Amino acid sequence: MKYIIHIISVFLMAMVLASCTDNEAMRQRLSYVSQCNRADTVFTEAWLPTVDSLVNYFDCHGNTNEKMMAHYLKGRVHHDMGESPIALECYQKATEMADTTRKDCDLYTLYTIYGQMANLFHEQYLPEHEMQVLNLAEHVAWKDKDTLTALWTLGLMARPYYLKNDTDSVLIVTQMARNQLLSKGEVKMAAQLLPPIISIVVDRAQYDSAYRYIQVFEKESGRLDEGGNLKGAGIYYYDKGRCMMATGSLDSAVVLFHMSVVAGYDEAGYRGLLSVYTMRNMPDSIAKYAKLFASANDSSLLNTNQQYVEQVSASYNFSRQQRIAERKEREAYRWRTNAVATVSIALLAILSLLTVFYRYRARRLQEINDLTKAREILEMMLAEKEKSALVMRREVTRLNTKNSNIHRTHKDEISCLQSQIAVLQQKLAETPWTEKPDANMEETIYRFKDRLGIFRTGDTPPNDEEWRKIEKAFDHNHHAFYRFITTRDGMTLEHVRICIMAVLEITESMMAFALITNSRRIDRLKRQANRKLFGEEKASSLKPNLRRLFQ
Repeated sequence: MKYIIHIISVFLMAMVLASCTDNEAMRQRLSYVSQCNRADTVFTEAWLPTVDSLVNYFDCHGNTNEKMMAHYLKGRVHHDMGESPIALECYQKATEMADTTRKDCDLYTLYTIYGQMANLFHEQYLPEHEMQVLNLAEHVAWKDKDTLTALWTLGLMARPYYLKNDTDSVLIVTQMARNQLLSKGEVKMAAQLLPPIISIVVDRAQYDSAYRYIQVFEKESGRLDEGGNLKGAGIYYYDKGRCMMATGSLDSAVVLFHMSVVAGYDEAGYRGLLSVYTMRNMPDSIAKYAKLFASANDSSLLNTNQQYVEQVSASYNFSRQQRIAERKEREAYRWRTNAVATVSIALLAILSLLTVFYRYRARRLQEINDLTKAREILEMMLAEKEKSALVMRREVTRLNTKNSNIHRTHKDEISCLQSQIAVLQQKLAETPWTEKPDANMEETIYRFKDRLGIFRTGDTPPNDEEWRKIEKAFDHNHHAFYRFITTRDGMTLEHVRICIMAVLEITESMMAFALITNSRRIDRLKRQANRKLFGEEKASSLKPNLRRLFQ
């Protein structure tokens, strides 16, 4: 019997160990694909087997956050492949996996998914669907207490209103979001919401207002690169070109319309060029750009894809309840399976306990027999011990008397020693304990700061070994500071590294490079670290707060 029990125990232990190893490998794979997504990797068809395996595994073995992330990453792969309907279905399944009632719900990822869905609907000219998911995204941002993200999402609501040609609503929501962002000192974000307003005031021939908004956008949006070009602003070039054309600056308008075409806004750019050459009455150029505009305006493929997306969305919403029922049935089946396994393990445990009990009972009976024999022997010895009891009591009295004499003799000596010990302990407590800084550790800190001080061609982000060295250097040479940032509740490894780079005066762009992420994520991490360490919400005050502690 005991051999069977041992074999079963070893088998169960092996199964548990194999399951744990498999879980860790799949979680590492999920984390890797997630990091690639945050680094703006363009996914190709080669990624499909990986994300399919993640979905299949975590649907059965993952928690709600892991299931949501797996479906979201699969949607990102299909999105980059141009398969918008399949991507939409993956995004919707990902949102269904989220459990917002749990405190550990990954609200940031859920918000990102809604944002991707909004972009997809906007690309397909589906404003009603876009408004629905933007409302959900804003609700998630407020729930996550991310005020800036919530206000930015409110500003994005101008996009579907613009597609619906509801220009009054565009102006209302954009100004509302801008005013609240400006009240919080977010000038850059507020300026980035101006393009829809610029387009509308140009349509309304309010050119003075348009010029004023153009100047604010180019000065404060932060999208002007070193060459004087605006990043990702193709439609903005078209609106600015229209403004130039209306005021007679036709040459500048032509340049801006060409920039719009280069940025990928063919239809808008060719429409503007056609308008300019029509004003100049140049037949050859009119014919050329009329043909190009007609080609860009051919939307048959777009309309087909739009109808497909609408069908997928409608069919998904229609069958959602059915899938929920199927999921509950699978959960019930899993529960029954787990119940059977639990009962089997319980029976095995009971059998093991019974075996142990019978063995214990046999040992106890043997002990009782041995004790009975020992009692008989002790009773025989008791009579003899009673005879010597008087002698023993006399000896105890003598020893007590001797001990009292010794105690009186050395009482003064012990008191003196105790006083000396107390004095030494007081001196030890008053002596400061300092550890000399290690020059090698300080050199490690300076080398790390120089490495991230400026981007050089061929640079790679710090690896785990480099991070361990810099963290060890801070712990040794700036122990109080390092203990402060690592022992606060909620501080993750990313938060600690953000604090280290902040006191070393590393720029946000290099922080994003070092952590393989983007600037918005860095801003979010700084705000979170500032809130956990100092109770402040702004990202900008984290650095001065840390510098006051860093000596």
